[in-house]
Amino acid sequence: MIINKVFETPKNENYFFGYYDKSSLDISNNKLLACKSKFIDRMPESEDILEIGYFDWKNSNKFIKLTETKAWNWQQGCMLQWFGKDYNKKIIYNDRIDNKFLTVIMDIDTKERNILPMAYYTASSDGNFVLCIDNERHCFYRGGYSYKGIKNLDKKVPLLEDDGIWYIDTKSKDIKQIITLKKMANYKPLSNMKDAVHYVEHLMISPDNKRFIFMHRWQTADGGVYSRLYTVNVDGSELYLLNDSGRMSHYSWRNDTQIVGWGGLSNPINSLRKYKNIVKFFIKPLMPLYKKFSGGNSVDGNTKLSAMVSGDSYIIFTDKTNKKERLASNILIKDGHPSFSKIDNNLMITDTYPNPNDEFKEELILFDINKKNIVEKLKLNHIKEFASSGVRCDLHPKWSHDGKYICIDTLDKGYRSIYVYQIKK
Repeated sequence: MIINKVFETPKNENYFFGYYDKSSLDISNNKLLACKSKFIDRMPESEDILEIGYFDWKNSNKFIKLTETKAWNWQQGCMLQWFGKDYNKKIIYNDRIDNKFLTVIMDIDTKERNILPMAYYTASSDGNFVLCIDNERHCFYRGGYSYKGIKNLDKKVPLLEDDGIWYIDTKSKDIKQIITLKKMANYKPLSNMKDAVHYVEHLMISPDNKRFIFMHRWQTADGGVYSRLYTVNVDGSELYLLNDSGRMSHYSWRNDTQIVGWGGLSNPINSLRKYKNIVKFFIKPLMPLYKKFSGGNSVDGNTKLSAMVSGDSYIIFTDKTNKKERLASNILIKDGHPSFSKIDNNLMITDTYPNPNDEFKEELILFDINKKNIVEKLKLNHIKEFASSGVRCDLHPKWSHDGKYICIDTLDKGYRSIYVYQIKK
């Protein structure tokens, strides 16, 4: 099997797509969605406009503009994607309209727009519903994953109890809150939650549209972040705490019951972070030493010592069970953004962060879970000055719907580009 580059966006112009959990290619693989920016060297401000369009990439490298938005960031773009279940007639994205963050569903031919009452985070594959968080509050604590332009200072508090997750029916536009931050803070509470800044993020819906996964996170007294990984039905019922080690990063549904993500399993060292006084009086003074041994996995990878301290690796979780299995922890030693082919869920694509020990290169990795081996690995360049900043460009690899193509965002040639790779067996 070979990863072969078959398209890249035009030279010296800046294009990207965004996050890794959605496809930039339509169902026929003929249209490649893209966002076009006028700059790459700073964070977006409230009046910065992002152009939205697509490439008929098999026939032309001309960008066909459809619309634009003021609700975007470098990590997730404007949550642009093809809208299900057709995946070729409509697009969905976020925008700021009349001083509100909203969802726009637009027909690419007629330009007819359907506006939903909140900015969405993830959409069901059948297009029947979306799930949302409060971006007006998220911007205060997760600026790299939120939008500028609305400053509601009433929401700038450590714990806003009626923050949470909302469900919107895309046809009726009915909106219902299904998770509250109050519920999360009261669910098996830990002493390190006290006086911490709480939020939820990284929502992803299961392939069968019945459950979704998300993280409840809070900033602890040691200056770090404690992360809990949950699954729950799309109506908010059957909440299940999948991982409570405190260490969790990126993940993806492999199928309707399995999730693969980068994180740590519970161990005696991680468990100490659950207790506020231990964190405050013991862990915080030792934090530089702790980070020396457990931190930096996203760049340098795990050593035997760092794996013992942090417990970090890719993990296969089985929903609503305690079953957890480390995935190739001696091969996949770096945090990345995993996702799975819809045609063969043994094939996982992921990436790594810019590595200062390797000329700031990033890796694109195709991995076979069944065989537990790397099928293909490519290295791409990154701009050194951007590597540790908010304007960093993660590869965020994503599959086409038929598993024949992989698309990435990259700074490989010194400007933001989208590359399309074909998978050849």
